[in-house]
Amino acid sequence: MSAPARIILFTLMNGISRNIYQVLFNLYLKSQGYGNDIIGTIMSYNLWGGAILALLIGYISDKIGRKKVIFFILPLTVFFAIIRLLPISLCFIYLASFLYGGFNSSIRILSDVFIVENTHNRNRAKFFGLNFGANMFTGVLGNATGGMFGDLFGFKNVMILAMIFRLFAVFPILKLEEKRIERGKFVLTEFQKKVFRFFIFSTASVGFGAGLFIHFGNVIFYDLFSLSATVIGFILAFAQLGTSLGSSFSHKLGKKFGAGKLLLLSYFTVPFLIFLLAFIRDPVLFTTIYIGRFTIMNMVNPIFNTLVLSFLPSGILASSAGIRLFANNTMRAFAAMLFSKLAINNNGYTIIFLISAIFYFINAILTYIFYRNLDGRDREYYNH
Repeated sequence: MSAPARIILFTLMNGISRNIYQVLFNLYLKSQGYGNDIIGTIMSYNLWGGAILALLIGYISDKIGRKKVIFFILPLTVFFAIIRLLPISLCFIYLASFLYGGFNSSIRILSDVFIVENTHNRNRAKFFGLNFGANMFTGVLGNATGGMFGDLFGFKNVMILAMIFRLFAVFPILKLEEKRIERGKFVLTEFQKKVFRFFIFSTASVGFGAGLFIHFGNVIFYDLFSLSATVIGFILAFAQLGTSLGSSFSHKLGKKFGAGKLLLLSYFTVPFLIFLLAFIRDPVLFTTIYIGRFTIMNMVNPIFNTLVLSFLPSGILASSAGIRLFANNTMRAFAAMLFSKLAINNNGYTIIFLISAIFYFINAILTYIFYRNLDGRDREYYNH
């Protein structure tokens, strides 16, 4: 089995179990009597862990190797995912969520770095698309089966079994040949500095906009429309199915229309759709727009990663991804805290979506500046 195929198999196994757990966790908290203020705070701790620990883990993996780190953090991710289901105290849940968030987020960093290091210019965009498509497809399976099994067998039981299955994800990468990490100082060119700045500021603006609602999709559908876990799971599954299909073919779309142009078009469309979510309360139309926004925004994620990570030195990829994740999760953590303050009634969701639309529009402006600086360099990865 080729190296990219091993990474994609790892993504599938890890992602299915992760998504089964995630679609049920907030609903489990609801069933235990916790309100949106507590759920938002728990998510904030989860995201702060992803910000702080992922920054440290990204740096360490650049120093000692990616495989060593992932073999260490995957069992810890499973352990703290299960531990935070125990109703000992809120402080205990907050601490476990902080640690779970840190280790869980770090796995995604290393997966992206593995793709960069085990591909080349001719096929990197293709495998970034396939790997991200596989990751989204795990959301299809995880959300649909998680919601259904949760209603049948109990949220807690299904989440524990999902996390135990997650341990087996380590097997596909056991024989993965790790690239030798370059040592020494790295001096970025002026163009690389612009790429890095876009990498961070784009992530921060999207992070805050997404953090206001994307982690609470299950809660939002429950609050606005009183849907069951099964129905909510299928709605989130359809959103990720569209993204899975779109991202799997993103390299072909990038080749046909231009990668930079496609990224730009997507990022200017999304704020308008989020603006509509602020006012539409018909369940069918709201769901359709929610799915469309999710698909359009995330299907170009492989293009974003290809264009950014390919231009940065390989020896600082994990550290750079760690800094990006720090910016992303820090902003999401602040947004989750704001969610907990605003989502006290259904009218709060109007304000939430309006604020989110503003931050997504800021990202669109940043993308336009990045597109101007690309000056056709995206063709290097999409002309094969």
